[in-house]
Amino acid sequence: MTAPGDPAARLAVVLVEPREAGNIGAVARAMANAGLSRLVLVRPATFLVPEAFRMALAARPILEGAAVFEDLGEALAGFGFVAGTTRRGGASRRGRVSPRDLAAELSGVLAENEAALLFGREESGLTNDELKYCNRLVTIPSSEGFASLNLAQAVMVVVYEIFTAVEAARGVGAAPAPRRRAPTAELEGLYRQMEDVLLEIGYLEAANPARMMRVFRSIFGRAGLDAREVKALRGIFRQVAWYTDARRKRPGCV
Repeated sequence: MTAPGDPAARLAVVLVEPREAGNIGAVARAMANAGLSRLVLVRPATFLVPEAFRMALAARPILEGAAVFEDLGEALAGFGFVAGTTRRGGASRRGRVSPRDLAAELSGVLAENEAALLFGREESGLTNDELKYCNRLVTIPSSEGFASLNLAQAVMVVVYEIFTAVEAARGVGAAPAPRRRAPTAELEGLYRQMEDVLLEIGYLEAANPARMMRVFRSIFGRAGLDAREVKALRGIFRQVAWYTDARRKRPGCV
């Protein structure tokens, strides 16, 4: 298991609506192989059952210590970095990286930030609405003829790359001081405020504000905003909202 000062202690594996208890147990075993112990489950099937324990083997304590949530936003609220896995492309899923690229970035991020690896349902993965929380999207390279991986296999591939990167970083000299990122809860507050203001001034399409908001989420996700930067941006949007309201109240203004 991870020690409190170990970077791996700041990394959690988050499973959204896993349906097979055996898969959840196998994920716990893969986590133990990579020195991880923080398992988060969002609306899981019953998992403290013999099938899960059989697959977990000595990783049973990870299963028993799993945090369970009904809401994904709540589950991710305290994390400053979230990486979501997907094998599908599309306009809303551009900028995907490999597990190895992710691992290279995470070895530095974990020095100061809580981070989450987000995995979706066995049959359908993560939705676009769930991926909106992610700073990075990760795709595991695989054969075009059969790209689908079992959930536990996907977890093993990703956490293996992170494990090797973190272990390699232990032997390297002092790195530049890492930045502490704003947690997901603060970012979501910014995005809600931003959407409200941009709707009010007519920048976003009222029928589909999420389309452009995905673009802004992607920009700020890549930037890795810290709490001070989030506060500054929220101040800008508060001022825009104030100005819009004041202008509307002036005589002769529409």
